[in-house]
Parts: sequence; C-alpha cells; structure tokens
Amino acid sequence: MLRFSANISTLFTALPVAERIQAAARAGFKAVEMQFPYDLPAATLREAAHKAGVEFVLINIPAGDFAGGERGIACLPGREAEFLRGVRLAGDYANTLGCPRVNCLAGNLPEGETPEQCWDVLVENLRLAADMLTVRGVQLLVEPLNRADNPRFILNGYPDADALLTAVGKDNLTLQYDTYHAHAGGEDVLEGLTKRLMRIGHIQFSDYPGRGAPGTGELNFPRLFRAIRNLPYEGWTGAEYLCPSPGPGDFAWTAAA
Repeated sequence: MLRFSANISTLFTALPVAERIQAAARAGFKAVEMQFPYDLPAATLREAAHKAGVEFVLINIPAGDFAGGERGIACLPGREAEFLRGVRLAGDYANTLGCPRVNCLAGNLPEGETPEQCWDVLVENLRLAADMLTVRGVQLLVEPLNRADNPRFILNGYPDADALLTAVGKDNLTLQYDTYHAHAGGEDVLEGLTKRLMRIGHIQFSDYPGRGAPGTGELNFPRLFRAIRNLPYEGWTGAEYLCPSPGPGDFAWTAAA
C-alpha cells in the first residue's frame, strides 16, 4: 500500500507550524509527521491537524542538543534518565495527537566511551522504551544514519539496525526505512526495503544526493513507489525532503506514484 505523509520539519518550513499543517492538507496530504514537536503544546498541534483534516503519524523522541550536533542520547552512558524522560514526553505527545509511532535517534559515540559500552546502554534503553510505549499503544522505531553525513552515529547502516532489533528482542521495536540514508550507505534501496519489510514500521524518502525531491538525484522513485504500492506494507511513506516553500508544481512526483 502506498500513502504519503508530509514531514513538516522539512517541507513548508517557511511557514509557522500550524500553517504548515494546513499547507500539507492543501497539497493533498492526508497525514503529517514532525521530527520534534515539543515547542508547541500537543493540544495546539492536535487542533491544527483536526482543522486541516489530517492525522499525525510520526514524531521523534527528544534527541538532546540537536542544533548543537547531538543525534539522540539513547546510547550515551550517564544520560539514561534523561532519555527515559524523553520517552515519556514523546508518549504523552503521541497519545494526545493520536500518533501511533515514535522514532528514536540512537546517538553519536562519545569520546572516552567504547562502542561496546554504548551498544549495551542503547539495547537496555530501547528495551525499557519499547515496554513503556507498548503500554501506551505506541510503536517504537529506530533508524540508522549514513556514515558520510554522520561519522560518529552508532548505527551506520541497516545491518547495524537489524542487529539492534535482534539484540533488543521486543516486538514493539521496528525500523524506520529512509531511502536517503540507505542509498548513501551503499544499499540497494528496493532490495533492502523488500527483505526487511516485516521489520519496517515507517518509510521516509528523499533523493540522493542533496536530500531533495524525487527526480532531483540518483534514485528511481517511479520504480520504488510501484514496489511499495504492491508490497504488503500497511504503513505511511513520508516525504522528508528539503523544500521550505513548495510551489504548485513541486509535488509533480506524486504522478509517478
């Protein structure tokens, strides 16, 4: 099944958040996702989505000092309590928004800690987070980031993420499959998507290089969209490419779907 959501942290960003939701609806999207919604009350976002006639389908767990370069804190020794507070906050927002899933950025390997220590912290944190979110009826996702853009990120490819899901061993933990990071990491996107399908809870897409709209880079999106449509995938496929002020023709790629 193929149904698109708009990531309003990368699309329509020239507008205030509530207006981004309206803009996504006017562009034909039935759902939105947002990386970090925590600057606005959840009830305000819920009302904006209700007025626009769209649903929230994905948010991220707070990821530390993102503007300062942090990419999550789930693997960081000594910050376990902070991570779990973020999980609770994300669960609160998800429940208020009616959002069925939250994504976790695992974090960069810090100086002075071994990868093995950070891996153990990550596994235990995700076990706890998965249990906390299961009680709330919310699915937990995790995604790798490519090594070229994020050289210290603990999950540098989907094989790493596969191993993590196995180590955590929780049914409520699934993958977020991002075409940009997969392709940048040297993976055949269609092959990787197909073989991991039963572990994928959400798909995001942007072209490579540049993280632009479909058709601006190397990926074959008509082929990819056809495949997603025909696969037994029940989730959403999120447009997470960079376009601050989309114009009338900027969603022409939907015709290829």
